Amino acid sequence: MKVPTIPVAQAVLKVLVDYDIQDVVISPGSRNAPLTLGFTNNPFFKTHSIVDERSAGFFALGMAQQLQKPVVLLCTSGSALLNYYPAVAEAFYSNIPLIVMSADRPSYRIDIGDGQTIRQEGVFERMLVDQVNLKQDVTHATHSILQSNRQDLIPIDINQNTLEKLQQTIIHSNTAALQKVLASALISKGPVHVNIPMEEPLYEFQNVSDVLPHQVKLPDVNHKSSLNTTKNVWNHAQSILVLIGCSSKETLSEKSKKLLSRDSRVVVLTEITSNQVHQDFFAHIDQMIAPIENLDNKTEVFRSLQPDLLVTIGGMVVSKKVKSFLRSYPPEKHLHIDITKPYDTYYVGVEHVICKPNMFFEILKPANQIKNAYNRRWNDLSNKRYNSHKLFFKKAPFSDFKAVGIIMNNIPENYIIHWANSTPIRYAMLFAVPKNTQSFCNRGTSGIEGSVSTAVGAAVATNQPTLLITGDLSFFYDSNALWQTQLPSSLRIIIVNNRGGGIFRILPGDKDSPTFRRYFETRHNMSAKHLAHHYGCSYKKANGLFSLSWKLHSFFSPSKRPKILEIMTPPEINDRVLKDYFDALLP
Repeated sequence: MKVPTIPVAQAVLKVLVDYDIQDVVISPGSRNAPLTLGFTNNPFFKTHSIVDERSAGFFALGMAQQLQKPVVLLCTSGSALLNYYPAVAEAFYSNIPLIVMSADRPSYRIDIGDGQTIRQEGVFERMLVDQVNLKQDVTHATHSILQSNRQDLIPIDINQNTLEKLQQTIIHSNTAALQKVLASALISKGPVHVNIPMEEPLYEFQNVSDVLPHQVKLPDVNHKSSLNTTKNVWNHAQSILVLIGCSSKETLSEKSKKLLSRDSRVVVLTEITSNQVHQDFFAHIDQMIAPIENLDNKTEVFRSLQPDLLVTIGGMVVSKKVKSFLRSYPPEKHLHIDITKPYDTYYVGVEHVICKPNMFFEILKPANQIKNAYNRRWNDLSNKRYNSHKLFFKKAPFSDFKAVGIIMNNIPENYIIHWANSTPIRYAMLFAVPKNTQSFCNRGTSGIEGSVSTAVGAAVATNQPTLLITGDLSFFYDSNALWQTQLPSSLRIIIVNNRGGGIFRILPGDKDSPTFRRYFETRHNMSAKHLAHHYGCSYKKANGLFSLSWKLHSFFSPSKRPKILEIMTPPEINDRVLKDYFDALLP
């Protein structure tokens, strides 16, 4: 097996093997050639080639999301690195471990007019859990280093013996730095950046590695010291609201769900991205809360739903309505029980209980047997809304709302569903979760970029069929995601095409002005048909209730190619249908 002759490249390969990090997403370049060839020549690594670095970043993010372990991103020097920034930001706020590795020119070649050189060190600093700028080797290309009048790596009068000792110091330093930064990615569940300066020649190889680092032991991330105090806070609370944001299905065990559902003081609010389903949990937050804002006695109703203890689990929450409710009617105390970092979203101060939720709930005493009206209030509200929802949906005209509801009713079991941001994820919150499915959305930064790439990366990383439900702007914005040879045949993409940014019609503003149509809604007449054929996907179009229902019959059946279904909805009525929906939910 060939390895690069550059010692720092050898160190990178060895430490990744030690930490059992196998998946590597590579974008082409020359400066990263030692690592590209090192990865692809080593059967331990699973490599993927994505030309567009911005797409590659989200592709890796989708993989890491499904694998629940870090994925490496590798690019060449220069502006290539900057294209990772949206995915790095999303990984930071979504607690997803990405290892960004950027090849770099030597420091003495920066800012002297060489091509493909920028100031790479620290470029992502505010969006990382850790970073390192590795030291450049001095025994590789020593003559080229000494040619520069700006280099400070090697004293001019150094002898060979001292040079070798200096190189050994560099190897030890780089190995320790790599171990530290990889441990940070694993423990803190976030992105790290490893910047790797290398001098030419870049394409020389040998059969045996000179670098033999040792794996370090990772510290335990479960802290039990504060649990007794927190347990007392839980046990003495009279009304507890548990709000679960983005998380995996393993976040709560059946035992934990059972405990929560049996405690009459407890109300559990979930979102589709929480991946927590239980008959006694409340899954439609906006459906319950939004109509209250139009009541004459809204203050009285909201106060009856106000908790004295708020417990949050998981990542970001989609619903603006629940944020507004808890800010206006705040709890006395807010606990965040999770490994993920806490956010003071509700302006009352948040106490971080650093442990996995199941660990916390396992130490709780049995549920309080005293009858409590708190859960009953939410349950009564939920029942009223559900009946009104069914009646409205049955009569609703063809629109984004109707289309998403029909799609949700037809998704088979065991699908991984990716939701694009803006309108798709918000409509998803209004309908029942398809049975035995998991839902994901890039809610860390809530941007439309990278939705397709993330879904494609997830589809490559999992054995389960994957469905992306996206708006038209999100799809066209990230259509480069389909520019690769690894598209799984089980991938399904549904585009709800309302010919623009439909979410802006829900917001205040003059909807009939040319400025609105061009600069907010960005109205267009594009179709995905030719893109689908260009990238080897089968394509169908639906433009009405009958057409959509008919096309969905065969859409999820097995095929040799990925499938795209484009649903053309009327842009002028979507905002009115949604407003009428929330009005109809009132008794």
